[in-house]
Amino acid sequence: MIGMRMNAFNDTGLGEPEQDANTALIELDKGLRSTKIGEQCEAIVRFPRLFEKYPFPILINSSLLKLAEVFRTGSNFLRVWVLRVCQQSEKHLDKILNVDEFVRRIYSVIHSNDPVARALTLRTLGSVAGIIPERQQVHHSIRRSLDSHDSVEVGAAIYAAQMFAAQSKLFAVSMCSKISDMIRGQATPASMKLQLIPILQYMHHDTFTASMVNELCMELLGSYPAVEFVRVTLSALSTLASATLIDVPQQVALLLRYLQDDPRLTIKRHALHLLHSLARRGAHLWPQGALNNLIESTTTLLQDGAGNKDLLIRTLDVIEVLSQSAVTCDANREEGNPLLSLCVNACYSPDPFIAVKAITILARVACYCYEENLPAYGIQDVVSCLESLIVLLALDDKYLYQLKVCLRSTVKLCQAQPSHCAIFVDAIGSTLFNTHAEGGQSEKQALALCEALGAIGSLGENTLLPLLPDILIKLEQTVHVHTKVMLCTLLFQMITGGYEWNSECLEAVEEVIKNVDGWAKYRIARSAARYGHHTIATQIFRSLKETVASEQLHFWLCGLELVTKAESFLIEKAGEIEGRERIHTVEKLNKAIARYASACASLKAASTPLRSLQFASEYSKLRCEFLQAIVQLLHSCRSLCTAPPPAITCTVVLSTKDDLQRYGRVTNQLRKSAQELKNCAENYQKLYQSAFDADPGSLINIRALQEICRLLANSIERVCSSTGIQTHQQNEVNFNFGDTVEMRQLARCCTELRRLAPSCIDEKKTTTLNHSRINCLVSQVMLLAGPKMRLPIPRYYFQALQATSVKLSVSPQPRVLGEPVSVPQGSQLALKVEGVLRHGRRASLYRSVAAVCISISTSPPSKINSDQKDSNTNELQQTVTPHRDFFACEFLLSLGSPGTTTTQCVSNTTNVNNNVNSSGGQYQVTASASILDKDGNVWKCGPRSTLQVRVHEEPAKRKLP
Repeated sequence: MIGMRMNAFNDTGLGEPEQDANTALIELDKGLRSTKIGEQCEAIVRFPRLFEKYPFPILINSSLLKLAEVFRTGSNFLRVWVLRVCQQSEKHLDKILNVDEFVRRIYSVIHSNDPVARALTLRTLGSVAGIIPERQQVHHSIRRSLDSHDSVEVGAAIYAAQMFAAQSKLFAVSMCSKISDMIRGQATPASMKLQLIPILQYMHHDTFTASMVNELCMELLGSYPAVEFVRVTLSALSTLASATLIDVPQQVALLLRYLQDDPRLTIKRHALHLLHSLARRGAHLWPQGALNNLIESTTTLLQDGAGNKDLLIRTLDVIEVLSQSAVTCDANREEGNPLLSLCVNACYSPDPFIAVKAITILARVACYCYEENLPAYGIQDVVSCLESLIVLLALDDKYLYQLKVCLRSTVKLCQAQPSHCAIFVDAIGSTLFNTHAEGGQSEKQALALCEALGAIGSLGENTLLPLLPDILIKLEQTVHVHTKVMLCTLLFQMITGGYEWNSECLEAVEEVIKNVDGWAKYRIARSAARYGHHTIATQIFRSLKETVASEQLHFWLCGLELVTKAESFLIEKAGEIEGRERIHTVEKLNKAIARYASACASLKAASTPLRSLQFASEYSKLRCEFLQAIVQLLHSCRSLCTAPPPAITCTVVLSTKDDLQRYGRVTNQLRKSAQELKNCAENYQKLYQSAFDADPGSLINIRALQEICRLLANSIERVCSSTGIQTHQQNEVNFNFGDTVEMRQLARCCTELRRLAPSCIDEKKTTTLNHSRINCLVSQVMLLAGPKMRLPIPRYYFQALQATSVKLSVSPQPRVLGEPVSVPQGSQLALKVEGVLRHGRRASLYRSVAAVCISISTSPPSKINSDQKDSNTNELQQTVTPHRDFFACEFLLSLGSPGTTTTQCVSNTTNVNNNVNSSGGQYQVTASASILDKDGNVWKCGPRSTLQVRVHEEPAKRKLP
């Protein structure tokens, strides 16, 4: 049963099936039944990996029941490993179906005479407290074990008490008095009291209990002034205050008092650590004047020893977190403010750690003032200090992180106030170019400086242009490969802003390409393609495609070469012969279309189960469709001269009541081109919805191309349809596709397209198809297929920084693979859909999954192979929220009933019936998943799973003739 269910848990038809989970479970079960303790331990420790690979309830329930049986009958050594499995598999514990049986097997060991066995039982029960928070018998056992004379059992009871207190309000409230008595009791050892105090941080479920815990902790602070007790008690109070929120002001005041009055350096450090955690809760929760008190307690630390320097760094850490809030920035923006005075003094400290933290705070306050259109006091000091720090930190490898922090503050300051860009470009550029690797910055420092220059350069036009001679010189001098790649990227970024390549720049790039390895060449070509320099990218991809060992990589590089070659045809300039521009454009478009068609085939050949290249293939396909649409538009425009209207046009106008039909076939051709462009825009929208893991720049790129399709379609409708005028007027908005150089180029293209669009005709006048209006369409096509339109290939085309996949398992599955599931006529099919979300190394980098929408569609026998939906296609949706990346939902289908087909969604909140007239036969049930992010956007990037269902008549119900 498990094996059949897991067989459905595959990739979306691109890879081979995963290993059968039933087989893996049988192998582990054999290990558990072995007489050798080593094989038993090996089997036990392999269970967490099995849970990660097959996180389905039926498998996890069966496995944990087996482990619970081993815990009940095995030795203490095996129980230790079972405990480790429970601790490592915390997110899968709530998938246990037979919780009572699982707890019964574990809990039976609590009655053992061995205190170690009882201790392991308590720890195991504590590790599964999330699924049994209100088990009274477990609560009683923990309370009883706290009075044990065995230290091992008492330590386990304390661990279990802490775990249950975090999960159960009832347990926390009932144990409050018990824990308080033990802490106050003289018989309780000091070491045990230190273990009991952290339990108090979970006593926040009601006001009475929280106040009683506060009293106890304050009493402990007075009775036990030792360092360990003060640290543990302050931590418990801070955690309790973070949970209740109303006690945050009192806790901040208490920590500030310890920071000022307690002479012990350890306590001061711990107080600042706790203040840092409370600052993350929000500056608005701090009492008025607390920040000034914090500053007053640290103003004398600048001239003191190394220990106090550490305290100053920790204090600035707290202030830095508070400065992320607009409340703090607004309250401390005035000149002469204690915060600004402290940071101004600290930013000139000889210690780079102190100086960087201080200048970060000042930069945040300045950015807030710029964003709110307020005067920024002392901004010249901030700018000069940032310049000095960048120069100093770039000379030592130890301060790489501090250098990146300063550069990040610099970029943010330039974003808030673009007038600072020239100053910082000059400072960063001089730091990068005037020091050499032998005695100056290392490769990592140089890379950080180049990245900062690229970030600032993307904020405005021609920002980096003064650095062009220095970049060319640096390309010749540097020996670091990664630095060369970054400098070439800066060169591509500069020339993107409407400039042409000269011989000196081309020679510099070609010299770099000759002297670097294959991976560096690929990165340079990728950067060139992303900034629209496709001729350079084509040359590099052509040289690389024969140097790779993998067939998939060869086809991938072939596809990239063809794509960039197609774009290179488009940016070629027309010949000098007048009147050949239109013919030359058609030739360019035909060449580009042919290359794109070949590129799509190469990208399909390069696809592997681990890298499907779906986005790259779809993006290239849509670009090819768009080029086909505009070349067809050019031919349609030419037909106004080459194909005059026939003599029967008057009859056609009268029969169709369409006055534009008097111009002949050109009208229908233009309308067909408009529809093709609209379809292309819709396909771009579908591509957008499928790119859940794409970076924001790639999504904006798709939006820009979609807007180009819409603008051109609206222009055509202005010429050949009276309905397109109002549509175009409604879509007139300012084009803002972001602050990057390549996106500003697309925005300018959209603006130029609107300018070239044919003028609107007043509704009272008759719309005419004349050469001037047709020439407007031709001018728009010439723009889109000309050198001014350099397509920037998005980053997601080459790499995905975020990876999210949805895997579905639909049950029941047929007993024999390929055969349909049989359902008697008149009965209902219970369909269960289970799924798992899998993430890459950077989960939720750009957006996260809030819910999953499962859609079920059933097609009757006559519509299985039809793409068109009609009333006989039954659809139902249900939205589920994943719990620890797992989700499940159920549907009830009634197929092949004599009169109706009923689909029911079975859940706690949804019950929908859809009745469709149909008959028995073989049905196709399709389950598809869509992702909903936290903003409510729907991303149709989930897999599709199909199930064939055959509805048959039962033998007893058949009628004899």
